[in-house]
Amino acid sequence: MSSVSQRTATASIWTISGKFLARSLDFVSLLVLARLLSPADFGLVAIATSVLVIVEAVLDLPLTQALMRLPSPSDDMFATAFTLSLLRGVAISVLMMLISWPMALIYEDSRLFSLVAVLSIAPAMRSVISPRMILFMQRFDFRREFALDLITKGSTLLFGVGVAVATGSYWGLAIGAVAGPTAAAITSYVFAPMRPKFSLSEWKHFQDMISWNTVSQVLNSINWQLDRLLLPRFTGLSTFGSFSVADNIAGIPYQTFVGPLLRPLMAAFSAVDDRRNMVAAYLKATNAITFVAAPILIALAFLAEPTVRIIVGEKWASAAPILQWLCLVSLLGLPTNMMPALAMVMNNTRYVALRMFAEFAVRVPVTVLGIAYFQVPGALGARIVAVLVAYAASLIITRRLIGATFAAQLNSFLRPMVASLPMIAFLLWVEPMLVAMPVGLNLIFGLAFCGGASAAIFWAFALLLWQVVGRPDGIEAIIVQRLLPRRNGVLTS
Repeated sequence: MSSVSQRTATASIWTISGKFLARSLDFVSLLVLARLLSPADFGLVAIATSVLVIVEAVLDLPLTQALMRLPSPSDDMFATAFTLSLLRGVAISVLMMLISWPMALIYEDSRLFSLVAVLSIAPAMRSVISPRMILFMQRFDFRREFALDLITKGSTLLFGVGVAVATGSYWGLAIGAVAGPTAAAITSYVFAPMRPKFSLSEWKHFQDMISWNTVSQVLNSINWQLDRLLLPRFTGLSTFGSFSVADNIAGIPYQTFVGPLLRPLMAAFSAVDDRRNMVAAYLKATNAITFVAAPILIALAFLAEPTVRIIVGEKWASAAPILQWLCLVSLLGLPTNMMPALAMVMNNTRYVALRMFAEFAVRVPVTVLGIAYFQVPGALGARIVAVLVAYAASLIITRRLIGATFAAQLNSFLRPMVASLPMIAFLLWVEPMLVAMPVGLNLIFGLAFCGGASAAIFWAFALLLWQVVGRPDGIEAIIVQRLLPRRNGVLTS
């Protein structure tokens, strides 16, 4: 387990570094585009991308996860994965083009017709990325994925901002969304050369996972995009644009830290063949994700108002309170992220579908009623209710899968929460001072200093707490081992 832990930690550094730099490019793109375009422009594109996300999720195929389970995928398996992915991409693009006109009629905006048609190119490009990239993941080598992330986001920034500057319209957002996947598809064949071949001869290796995954993805896509579809019907494009931008900012910690961690952790799960070690690996993974993302989400929530003013400008002030609540939703949802990966590695994807159904049964009626009566506050309340249901279901399913007790699972999440209390006190103290400052260099440096100080407070108290509770195995042990020299085995986990 120690070698797997070290390899996983190294892989995580590469993936998180790549996603961090990629999200930095996204941040620059948002910084520029938010000043070139209006909230209504963002709202219009958000309508189109919300539908695209649902269609992509409904037709998602877990080909990466299926290949990860295979110790030595053959050429026929890669050909089957490529064929399935291509068929999926073409189906998504055709379906989006077919529904572009009905969308324009439903939302009473003719611009959606051409906008949706152009955005439908993006999934087609994502579908032809070389499946042989999986070989590097199996070897815990994420350096090429690091480079792929930078090339993808760099292309999105270059083309998106370029078109926005040239046209001053929402087409900058659309062209950027297409340019990134196109660059990724081309680059993937440089990193993992493969001669495209059409075949379904190894379908049996994907069949079970795909069938249950389809059910899961249908439910999940409705769960997480329903509010984005309903809000434009009950609020204006500007209000929905503010909600969309806040949602994008709140998603940065997940996309930068949590999402990238899932792949090396899934690879680590695949390398564990003992139930006792699997329980330890799962709890350590949940603990690591929470320790990495929680302080960022907490700081973002408490410093939402100055953050929004700096990133997107004063005209987006209405996005700040929305951002606070969305960060809370993301925080509560951190421990739910590992269960689907665990279920897939253990070939029990039906449990993912069961959790999605439990969330779906609660979320849909609460979201519909909440938005109809309370608009944005109703949507935020529905997300909180849904994430609590998802957490409860994840606790039960994880116990059934590997036998991890409720107490052990809760402890892996609560320890970082306890460590965050001094950080929260510090943020409550400095937040009024930052809110009172006008936008400028003083606010930027003040926000950066307070964010860094709050993170230092969190980690100092986290390591102190780790010592007090007896140095349990977790991310703290890995950090101490890497930063300090070992002395007589004292620092070994």
